[in-house]
Amino acid sequence: MAVIVRDNTNDALWNEWAKLLNAAIYDADTNKVKYDELVKALANVDTSDMYAEKAQTFGDLGDYLVKTEGANATEDDFEQGYAKLIQHITFSKSVVISRELRDDNRRQEAMQKVVNLVQSYKRTRAKFLTSALTLSVGSTTSMTFGGASIDISGADTKALFNSAHPYKRVVGQTQCNHYADAFGSNAQVLNELANKMRNFKNDRGEVMGYTADTIIVPGNAPALEETVKRIIGSDGEVGSNNNDINTQRGKWKLIVDELWTPTKAQTTDPDPYIIMSSEANKELLGTRFYDRTPLDVENEVKIESRNMVYNGFGRMSCGFTNWRHVILGGSVDADAQSL
Repeated sequence: MAVIVRDNTNDALWNEWAKLLNAAIYDADTNKVKYDELVKALANVDTSDMYAEKAQTFGDLGDYLVKTEGANATEDDFEQGYAKLIQHITFSKSVVISRELRDDNRRQEAMQKVVNLVQSYKRTRAKFLTSALTLSVGSTTSMTFGGASIDISGADTKALFNSAHPYKRVVGQTQCNHYADAFGSNAQVLNELANKMRNFKNDRGEVMGYTADTIIVPGNAPALEETVKRIIGSDGEVGSNNNDINTQRGKWKLIVDELWTPTKAQTTDPDPYIIMSSEANKELLGTRFYDRTPLDVENEVKIESRNMVYNGFGRMSCGFTNWRHVILGGSVDADAQSL
């Protein structure tokens, strides 16, 4: 993530402080915090120079056909998948450095304010993506974020996690990436869901064969986090007295998303979790995140108050071109299916 600073201060009293605070802003941007890494891990991050981006996938060609001697080859074309228009959204926030703070030479407090202006944007950026990813479930295709209603439907108009994703070409059949099954205490459910992902089919009905390699868990599910760590990190088979090797060891990356904090309606409800194929996410451009305008910070001295105001402005968007890179498990939504 990059930040632009526009210094509009031309005030002898504030000039020295403006340089100091601007330097703090640049320093805060260069520090790669966990929020930057979270966005990169969950989405395909790109820039944009338009008001919106049309995201569309193209399926594979069909199988080769037998050709008789001297005959022309059968022409084929790429199957166009569903398309999604991802519109950019503007976010903005201001902080005030009071004249009194300046007069009392309280530099540390002033620096903390402008640094938080940057960190807040980084957090908002990651929270925006996390919210879209984890709330697009069942019949939910919009969310309220930052005081606005935002579309979070997939390209097929369904929620990202849904039990009835339609094919573009195969009529009357659907596919599911939305399950109610709890993670469990061993690798059984994980194996079954990974197999489901491996057997997802493209819009022609051909098996795609992607391997799940990432597990995403909420930040408020310590028992689930501990279980996942044991299953993917132990030398031996978890939950067994046998001396068998652990077939899951070294196959998975665990992401604990602290911005994902679902509330259980009942204590017996399972903790939700997501498995993902990073390869599928990249090749299918499954989850997309656009930085339309990087964080743009301007300052100005207000004559009425003699305060200096820093304003942060940025535009971004996210959306789902495809759904075949992720599966949600442990869901209590009515749409969820059982293995």
